[in-house]
Amino acid sequence: MNKSISSRRSVAPAAALLVLLSVPGGAFAADDQTWVGDRVVVKQSGVRIGHTDAAGWQVYVAELTDVVYTVLDQKDGWLLVRHCGVQGWLDREQSLLTEDAVTFFTQRIRVDSKDALAFAHRGRAWQERGDHERALRDLNESVRLSPENPGWLRARGLLYDELKDYDRAIRDYTEAIRLAPGDAIAHYRRGSARKAKQEYEQAIRDFSDAIRFEPRWSDAYFNRGNSYKSLKEYDRAIDDYSQAMRLDPKWSDAYFNRANARRFKKEYTQAVNDYREAIRLDPKDADASSGLAWLLATCPDASVRDGPKAVELATRACELTSWEALYFLAVLGAAEAEIGDFDEAIKWQQRALKSARYERQDGEKARQRILLYEKRRPYREE
Repeated sequence: MNKSISSRRSVAPAAALLVLLSVPGGAFAADDQTWVGDRVVVKQSGVRIGHTDAAGWQVYVAELTDVVYTVLDQKDGWLLVRHCGVQGWLDREQSLLTEDAVTFFTQRIRVDSKDALAFAHRGRAWQERGDHERALRDLNESVRLSPENPGWLRARGLLYDELKDYDRAIRDYTEAIRLAPGDAIAHYRRGSARKAKQEYEQAIRDFSDAIRFEPRWSDAYFNRGNSYKSLKEYDRAIDDYSQAMRLDPKWSDAYFNRANARRFKKEYTQAVNDYREAIRLDPKDADASSGLAWLLATCPDASVRDGPKAVELATRACELTSWEALYFLAVLGAAEAEIGDFDEAIKWQQRALKSARYERQDGEKARQRILLYEKRRPYREE
C-alpha cells in the first residue's frame, strides 16, 4: 500500500587552492546568527573539510566538489556539512547563504565576465531560489566558458534532473564521466536519472561505480537498494539498505525501505521491527506509521496481526497528513476491518476511492476490499 521513499538527499576543482579546516577544541560559543538547517553555497572550488582529533592533529575528511550544502551544525564560525557520506567542518567565511550568493557572484562576473566558476555557482544559487530559466542560462555560460570542466556539466545535469529532462541530464553526466572517470558524484547522479527513467540495471551499475569511488556514501547504497527493490531483487536490496544504515545509523528512510523489502519477502517479524525503528527515529514519519499499520492489519501470519495497534498507527498517519493522504485512509479502513468495525472500514475505503488518482492506481483492489468488508471479512495480504 505504501509508497517507497526514494531519494530521500558539483563542481570539480578549477584552482589549486586547498583549505584544510580544523575546529578548535574545548567549548564553543554560540553564534549570533544560526545557519543550521540552511542551504549554503561555497565561494570557491578546492575547499577541504576536516576536524581536529583528540590529540589536536588536523584530520582531512574530504574535498568539497559540490556547490550547495545543508548546514547540520554550527560552532564558533564553523559549519558542519555532509559530503558523499562523510561529515566535516567548513569555515563559515568560505560559504554564503543561498539568498546572498546571487549578489556575490554577480559582482564577481562584473569584474571578470569570463569567470566560469562564478556563472556556475550563481546558476546553482538561482536554482535553489527556483528560478530555473536564469539558472540554465548561467550554467550554459559556465559550460561554454570551460567545456572541459566536469563540475559545470554535473551542475547543469542536476538542473535538468530537477526539470525532469533526464535524457539531457544523462548526457551531461556522461560527458562529465568521460572527462573525469573517477567522479563519484557524476556516477551517482547519472544513476539517479536512470532510476527515474526506470532503467534500473544501468542505474545499479552507476551506483556501484559511485560506491567504488566513495565507499562511505550511504546515499549510493540506499538508491542502489531502491533499484534492486524495483527489480524485485529483495535480498540485494536488503543488503544495501543494511549497509546504508551501518554508515548512517539514524537514517529512518533506510529502515522504512528495508521493512518494505522484508514484507515483500514475507519476513514479517523483521519487517515489523524495521518499521518500529523507523518510527522511533522519526515519530512524524507518516509512511512508516501507515506501513506498520498495514502489516499489523493485513498480515497473513496471525501472530503478527494487532488490530487495535493498527488502528492507532493508521489514525496517526492520517493525522500527520491532515487526513489528505488517501492511501492512508485505505490503510485505516483495513485496520478497522481487522478489529471488526466493517462499517468504518467501508467508509474509509470509499472515501479514498473519491480520488481519481487513487481510483486509477488502486481502484480494482480497493473495490475488492469493499466487497470483503461488506461480507464482514477483513482483508489479508497475499
